[in-house]
Amino acid sequence: MLNKKLRIYTYIGAVFMAAYSSLPAYINSSFLANYIPETKIGFLYAFTSIITIILMISTPRLISHFGNRKVLFWLTVISFLSILPIAGPMFGYTPTIFVALGAFSLYIILGYLVRYVLDVYLENISTDQGTGLIRGVYSTFYNLAWLVSPFLAGYLASTGNYGLVYGLAGTILIPLLLIITLGLKETSCPHCVVPGASVWASLKNIWGKRIPEAGNIHRILVVDFLLNFFYAVMVVYMPLYLHNHVGLSWEQIGLTFTVMLLPFVLFELPLGRIADKYLGEKEILIGGILIIVASTIACSFLNTTNWVLWAILLFITRTGAASIEIMKETYLFKKISGKDSGIVALSRISVPFSYLLGPIFVSLILTSFEFKYIFICLGLVMLLGFKFAWDLVDTK
Repeated sequence: MLNKKLRIYTYIGAVFMAAYSSLPAYINSSFLANYIPETKIGFLYAFTSIITIILMISTPRLISHFGNRKVLFWLTVISFLSILPIAGPMFGYTPTIFVALGAFSLYIILGYLVRYVLDVYLENISTDQGTGLIRGVYSTFYNLAWLVSPFLAGYLASTGNYGLVYGLAGTILIPLLLIITLGLKETSCPHCVVPGASVWASLKNIWGKRIPEAGNIHRILVVDFLLNFFYAVMVVYMPLYLHNHVGLSWEQIGLTFTVMLLPFVLFELPLGRIADKYLGEKEILIGGILIIVASTIACSFLNTTNWVLWAILLFITRTGAASIEIMKETYLFKKISGKDSGIVALSRISVPFSYLLGPIFVSLILTSFEFKYIFICLGLVMLLGFKFAWDLVDTK
């Protein structure tokens, strides 16, 4: 009963954490373009990704030493403080380039870390039998904030004051701090996070097949990385493409992205239940990969300023992404337990790692091709996930 109550608080906390990350997500590139050239934005993402990876490698030991709840609390406090300088324009304060870029980097890095610690906390209070449902509910709550954010951010960004978006994102962390302080409790599970659960040890165990299910964990982590690579390219470059090359307004982009994100709210929970009760994860995972490949490639061929058509096509891409996301989450967390925080860290490290490789990938494409051909190349990269998904041993 206690774990059920803690899971509810964790779900609610996920909404506020997602809002903190998602509100500015699609205007980040445009905000940075006020300080550095569009072609240099990828280098800043690469820098923050390297720092994030280094910190994530250390996080399992911090959790082991200080406890999950305490680490979560202080990371959230620092996150709140980090976003204040880039929210300055809403108060008439314009940060210098060094302050803006430094604060932005902290905002990105801490967002990754807070979500990772929430993941470990949820795993500590979860059961394998209900993993699909628990992860489906968690993802649905998390994605509710992502659903609302583009429309709200597009409206605020249309004023030309990006500080309003970051200011609102920072304010949303206050309820999260209250939930951590008043709702969550340190999990009484001494075996959940062990001192030796390092990222490097987990990587060696998977690579050397020293743990049960090492091959399947390796395959699902590859699929995990490919999905995050898709997000990295789309989140950074699709807004730039639609605004600077297609010619959509921020209001239209906000509406487009709101429709685009509906699959994460509509489909993940029922797909998680289907995986638990009937099919397992493999079939849905393969279907999601085929959908995301075809629809992403199609983005290179849609030549229109009609935001509704863009919304429909991007909705299809995220239908594939939502299918992959809930299946890879369900599959991974069925194969591990709370003591495997190093493996969870490997999964979450794939997010900043994808933001490290994504800009390099796009930069190489743009040396020879037009901007729109990014999406053909991205679709072909996603096709690599088919073999790894096909080779998985299903849970049903």
